[in-house]
Amino acid sequence: MTITIIAPSAFGYTSHIQRVLNAYNGVEASILYLDKPGFQYKNVAHKLQNFISKLFGKNLKKTFVFDRIKKEMHANGTQDAIFIIRPDMLNDSTLQCIREKTDNFIAYYYDSTRRFPRKLDIVNYFDTIYSYDKQDIKENGFKLLTNYIFAENSATNYDYQFFNISTNDHRFPLIENLAGYLKSKGWTYNIKVFNGTPMAAEHVEIITEHQSIEQVERMILKSKIIVEIQRNDQIGLSFRIFEALGYRKKLITTNTDVVNYDFYNPQNILVIDEHNIEIPEDFVNLPYVEIDDAILDKYRVKYWVKPIFGLD
Repeated sequence: MTITIIAPSAFGYTSHIQRVLNAYNGVEASILYLDKPGFQYKNVAHKLQNFISKLFGKNLKKTFVFDRIKKEMHANGTQDAIFIIRPDMLNDSTLQCIREKTDNFIAYYYDSTRRFPRKLDIVNYFDTIYSYDKQDIKENGFKLLTNYIFAENSATNYDYQFFNISTNDHRFPLIENLAGYLKSKGWTYNIKVFNGTPMAAEHVEIITEHQSIEQVERMILKSKIIVEIQRNDQIGLSFRIFEALGYRKKLITTNTDVVNYDFYNPQNILVIDEHNIEIPEDFVNLPYVEIDDAILDKYRVKYWVKPIFGLD
């Protein structure tokens, strides 16, 4: 079976799909990154040309990506399946080019259509559309597909109790308030917020460089509890939740839907009210409860790919 994955690099998360697919006998999986480096301005005039082109609705950087994807698809040839994440990043002609290379074109929407409305405009290109957002599933008939556990570690030693890393967006005031709450309780934490430039913060650390998946893993391993603050425009379970499962860490989250999943255990996962933060000391102090392997298997990326591609 030949499979092409087309996806953002996503700090390394998507590479695990290719890795586990190639571990199956008879499967040959390749990956094309939507955000692969490559475009460079030839000179100042070229940069000015792109600026002017944008005024008329044409972006040279995006055109470069579209052309690169088409060329790479042509080189790969016909595929038994093509699995794409964030197809809304591509224009219609590129999606049509990909569509012609397979009879099994599969999309995974791991951001909601409320956040990226173009996803609704392109549904006709795909044979199957998966989503992790239950509202999108209910309203648009997509199939449920959560994110996945891509790495595991059961180390119990930690340097600080709470960990969170996020980007600077509408969640920042809540993260600041939460860090202030943890400080008032005398609990230790490592909470980082990425912003492109330095900015003021009272309780959290502002960082100006993206952290790799390996760097985040090291910070998670040094923590006891992962903090996950849900975006307002999505319902699905973020990778933070599956990192907590894989690394056997407790989780504090604002995602109320997490209680409806089979891995939920109130000793491991605490849902907090963002308007009235309360974290019981018992939750912090009690040990992590191991989740049954039969439950975890459903979310491990090795098994997560099986129903998508019909693997034995």
